[in-house]
Amino acid sequence: MTHLEIVKKGLEEISFPLVTEQSLYTCPTDLTDNDPKWVATHKAIVNELGDPIAVVGSGYTVVQNDDIYKEIEEAIYASAIDTTGMTRKITTSHLGARTIVMYTFPAHTIEVADGDNVCLTIKVLNSYDGSWRFMTLVGAVREICTNGMVIGEWFSEDLMKHTKNIDTDVAVEKLGHALEVYTKNAELWTAYPSTPVSDLQATNILMSLSGGSKTLLKLLQKTHVQYVDELGKNLWALFNTLTDWSTHAKFKNEKNMGATIITREAKVRKVLPMLEALRKVA
Repeated sequence: MTHLEIVKKGLEEISFPLVTEQSLYTCPTDLTDNDPKWVATHKAIVNELGDPIAVVGSGYTVVQNDDIYKEIEEAIYASAIDTTGMTRKITTSHLGARTIVMYTFPAHTIEVADGDNVCLTIKVLNSYDGSWRFMTLVGAVREICTNGMVIGEWFSEDLMKHTKNIDTDVAVEKLGHALEVYTKNAELWTAYPSTPVSDLQATNILMSLSGGSKTLLKLLQKTHVQYVDELGKNLWALFNTLTDWSTHAKFKNEKNMGATIITREAKVRKVLPMLEALRKVA
């Protein structure tokens, strides 16, 4: 499938500015020495304006966004995912060193409760600073409040090494698996509204997520009260409390919001087994 064919599918062709590698040099501390010293162990990654956005090891392989995202979109269109109405949201952070592209697939919408729908999302991550390998994360978005519904990483996270090309056939297969994972989880979520949760059970999970932070625990408890008022004292309200925090809670640095959401979602994933344990014993 060509990029022209992708454009005809409904989305404009994705495009990113290229980055380049440049050598690093140290300034001499001896004022009589006018020769800067080359740093053999590291190199700089520079954006299209010539500004350094990252320093990485000399053996680090740069994977250009402009290459890798075009390939993943070819894989998306070739996969079993229904791309009707698909949307794309591009977020960058850390001066452009980290990129998140989120694809939303309204054709894969599942009703968790009456009038309460979620739809499939796939986030594709790449970085120029070594913080992330090329990575895809499957999840969902709740249509009512746009909470990003997190799915456990043990079967939804797909990591690829920093190489200049992806194996499209493998990517197509993994995207098909992502669809299966989403469908399985969304079907489990349909039991959440009818799964009761006691105050003690909710507190235990909120304390686990807060990691000892009294400020965060207070915020989570306040948010949970609001969701209980809306949805009832059940597992769906508790799950939305967690995803509301990861998606919408105040950000210290708005410019790095996208990367912060990814970090928060990783923390939410760690407590998901506690939610599933409540569902299973209900």
